[in-house]
Amino acid sequence: MLLWNNLLSVLNALVYSVENLEGFENGLLDDASIINTTIVGDSRVHQHNQGTEDNSIVTAIDYGNASSCPKAAKYGTGPPESCTEPTDPNNMPPSELESWFTQEMFEDLFPFANLGWGPSSCWPYSYAAFKIASRYFPEFGTSINVTNTVYTADENKKRDLAAFFAHAVQETGENNIALYDTLADQDASNCFYRGGFYNWFEGGPTSSFLDPKTPGYTPVDGASCASAGQYCSASDQITYFYPCSNATIDNTAAPYKGCYFGRGAIQISYNYNYGQFQDWLRSVNIDVDLLNEPNLVMTKMDPPLAVLASLWFYMTPQPPKPAMHDIVMGNWNSGAKNKAAGYDGPIFGPTSLIINNECSGEDPTNPGGPGESRRIKAFKWFCGYFDAPTGPEQTLSCKNMPVPLDQIFYNLSYQPDWSSTWKEVPCTCAPASYGGLIFYYDPEYYPASFVAQNAYNRIKCIASIYANPSMYSMDNSTSPCLNY
Repeated sequence: MLLWNNLLSVLNALVYSVENLEGFENGLLDDASIINTTIVGDSRVHQHNQGTEDNSIVTAIDYGNASSCPKAAKYGTGPPESCTEPTDPNNMPPSELESWFTQEMFEDLFPFANLGWGPSSCWPYSYAAFKIASRYFPEFGTSINVTNTVYTADENKKRDLAAFFAHAVQETGENNIALYDTLADQDASNCFYRGGFYNWFEGGPTSSFLDPKTPGYTPVDGASCASAGQYCSASDQITYFYPCSNATIDNTAAPYKGCYFGRGAIQISYNYNYGQFQDWLRSVNIDVDLLNEPNLVMTKMDPPLAVLASLWFYMTPQPPKPAMHDIVMGNWNSGAKNKAAGYDGPIFGPTSLIINNECSGEDPTNPGGPGESRRIKAFKWFCGYFDAPTGPEQTLSCKNMPVPLDQIFYNLSYQPDWSSTWKEVPCTCAPASYGGLIFYYDPEYYPASFVAQNAYNRIKCIASIYANPSMYSMDNSTSPCLNY
């Protein structure tokens, strides 16, 4: 591993050899320019330069290639010789993403996907599956509906992918810290961050939630689980909208079918997330019963849900949380106090708060501990690979964000309009400042595409009042509106 002084010497030497290089004064690096100091280690030419000509720090770093990495541990017997490969029943048109993010790049970045066997169209993680899933979200990894002027269209595309992949590495990566015991720091990082899309199930590759005889070495292993893997959240409203399956099978080690533990590239979990994803699938004409068969997230290939579920979670806001994509692209409102502190516009830090409520900052050593630190380091590495800027060092973490997302006060969900439930008029719904399962997207805080869903969501709320008034603690005597 190169010492810091050696690294600084190398980088300063590059400064003097490049004319008009931004981010330097008097041959010294400023804090914002050192975007990869905890990851980079030498000055060889970057092999995957995608054309960002002014990012000389990044292009001077060698990100290696998959063939230079030690082989990952493999579990199971490998993909089958024949299978049902990913298809799209809706035949969605190609995404702009496909014009720049290629199969070659995917396979170089994720050589150890699918429990070490590599990308395979017979298993959940492949370029084909990723491509099909991305077509359902044409704003992902593209310049569509990105209006910030902080970064170029090219940089925005790459930062979006870098953020998604950074979370995938933390959530389902091999995360082999032993690489740093045997390789130089930069070489270890080049292989460590190529370990994404490794696991299918939470707790994998050998998941304690599953039958020890079938612990997660094939996608179908997740069809039943032990009680610890049920992840069923219950309340009057959750149970009404997204009831957990109580079905069981004759398997003492893993008898439960209603298992909502984490699955997919960034692991959706809990019945309400499976249920909301199911609702979204139906909105795009894909009828699938994930509440009764949650393991379809790993086994369904038409379309491939393992990547699609993760992209849905990344791209979809759940008030009071914006979509991670919208934060990285700057399509969010952080509130006055956060904005004054620099937590505004296209940044990465708050995405860690959304996915797992992590705000501990970045560790000084490599690879550091899990959690937000690893997400930050992975984001830096992927930004480097794509030749894209990471943004200010401070906002890579949410550690110093003054106001948490759930304390930025605005209306969050549709609830019964309590100002009129006691009247002899039809029941209706209104936006409320507390959370619920029927979202209200405040126009000041969410993109227009989600604000457009408010009219439908209001009707859905009204229908739910009449269908099940007791979950709102309403009845005909206390709420005369129910009689109309």
